[in-house]
Amino acid sequence: MLFSLLKRHFGNELNNIVWLVLLYLIQGIPIGLSFGTIPFLLHKHATYTQIGIFTISTYPYSLKLLWSPIVDSYFVQSFGRRKSWIVPIQILAGIVFISISFFIENLLEHAETKIIYITIVFFLLIFLMATQDIAVDAWALTILSKPYLHYASTCQTIGLNTGYFLSYTIFLTLSSPTFANKFLRSIPSDEGIITLPGYLKFWGILFIALSIYLAFFKDEESTTTSRHILLDNYSDKKVNNNINNNNNNNNENIDSNINETKPMRSPSSSSPSLLSSPVKKQNKKNKQHISIDKKDITIIKENNNNNNNSNNNNNNNENNDTIDNNNNNDDESYDNGKKSIVQETYGMDISESDLTPKQVYYLLWKIITLPHIKILSLLFIISKIVFQPNESALNLKLLEKGLRKEDIASFSLIQFPSIIIFSIISSKWVKNKPLTIWSNAYLVGVFFILLNMCSVFYFPNLNGGEVSWSHFFFLLIISLFSSFSYNLMSVSQGSFFLKISDKSIGGTYVTLLNTIANFAGTYPKLFILMLIDKLTTSECIVNVPNSDDYTSSSSSISSSNNLTTQQQQQHPQQLIIHDNISKELCIEQNGKYRIERDGYYLVATGAIIYGVFIYFVLKRYLIPIEKLKL
Repeated sequence: MLFSLLKRHFGNELNNIVWLVLLYLIQGIPIGLSFGTIPFLLHKHATYTQIGIFTISTYPYSLKLLWSPIVDSYFVQSFGRRKSWIVPIQILAGIVFISISFFIENLLEHAETKIIYITIVFFLLIFLMATQDIAVDAWALTILSKPYLHYASTCQTIGLNTGYFLSYTIFLTLSSPTFANKFLRSIPSDEGIITLPGYLKFWGILFIALSIYLAFFKDEESTTTSRHILLDNYSDKKVNNNINNNNNNNNENIDSNINETKPMRSPSSSSPSLLSSPVKKQNKKNKQHISIDKKDITIIKENNNNNNNSNNNNNNNENNDTIDNNNNNDDESYDNGKKSIVQETYGMDISESDLTPKQVYYLLWKIITLPHIKILSLLFIISKIVFQPNESALNLKLLEKGLRKEDIASFSLIQFPSIIIFSIISSKWVKNKPLTIWSNAYLVGVFFILLNMCSVFYFPNLNGGEVSWSHFFFLLIISLFSSFSYNLMSVSQGSFFLKISDKSIGGTYVTLLNTIANFAGTYPKLFILMLIDKLTTSECIVNVPNSDDYTSSSSSISSSNNLTTQQQQQHPQQLIIHDNISKELCIEQNGKYRIERDGYYLVATGAIIYGVFIYFVLKRYLIPIEKLKL
């Protein structure tokens, strides 16, 4: 039923859309681990500052612009321009997954001393996925025909959210012994249904298998486009010869509107002309219509005068060149009415595949220095910092309140299908006014920062107890609508990027814009977590029965958390440890955890005030950009 509905809506594009979703899903697997799961697992053994250091592993998504020209310029033509990067990168990522599965648990248990090693490993994984993203973004521009091009951002949203959902929600839920013993087992166990090493091995093998299939069984060329695309540059001479050979006795005026070109190349070396949508042209005087089928070129001629004599043939042949020149001008006018940035900079005959990285870097500099791109970049960088208290610290604060990891992750069980449906619906809303919708969604997101802060403040300390359904439902609703606002911003900016991107430079243009947007949402995390850590004052009160136990307990806590005892109260059986200890470890030492001053509330309050101010800045400077004819 669902397949039939999708097939009816997308037609022959469905196969290409499915492939795009799968490739973006692969990106989402390590992203879900780096952005969601690993910080949760680190929370027990690491401070907010150390978790902030780990967020550096996500920076390659914000730095991929540095090597995107290389991805666009170097490839194996016989294998495929985009597959030359996608296939080996995914295989390498699979090997890394399988390799780290053998020692990841040991690294996490000693996170306080091995946080750098953990960061390096996941930095490498995100670097590989960022490189794959460059190639996939570029492929999206050519694998989809023009009427379906706006679905590329939807494919990205669905694929990334699916991968993130699997690595975050599904993993944390199924790896929880509490959840497994309560709902999935009759005999209790100390482990969940799945483990992190097993999860990494599974996806490592799947990455490699899917990449091999992609290498041998998926063509880069869009089959839909190849069936319907007009050969704009077909040879004048070939058309004239074809007409003369098949119509020796016809005396007609022929509108030869197909220009000379080289044989059609595969997408591995495709030129911008192959990206244009199908065109059918008709000479009004002779009513000649030229259409292109999958296998041949059929010239359908309708002449009002059926009694032309052979003397007209010479006149017709003399007029062919003039007619062709007019049609060439029409073709240029049809193709957006202007030269591409590549043609404008380096000449009419140069294609993207002929550009060197140095030339591409120069083009990127030209793009960055465009007035509307400079404004867009600056506004993204100063505006997205507002959401970091939510994205970086909200779930960690709920953990401190006693909410279990699987409870937080379970929010996505409802969020996931809701976001998928919302993404499909919103892709139609954002088509005409993407930046207007982005700005309005931004203000809604700021409002939900306030709601989330209030939800943390009024959330009861569970201390190992079960969360009530009322509190859980309240948190779920806030989380769901927060996700809607962020998702709408993501789809809006993706749609706008595709709309203004110059196809002559392939995925590099889109990658530049996505890099700016990603960098704006990534760079503040380390500083926000460090600021929260700096402004927070907490203590753990540990009961020590006697001096021997005191020495043993103090040594245990200090060695496992690199802590030092700040002071000892006059009572001989109590040890107060200030800062640098998580609530989980404090409770494990039979201590009482107390926050004297929570930096989260201070940072979140400042973000809300700043966000409201930035909204009015966006209305004045961002929204007018979408009205420009780019």
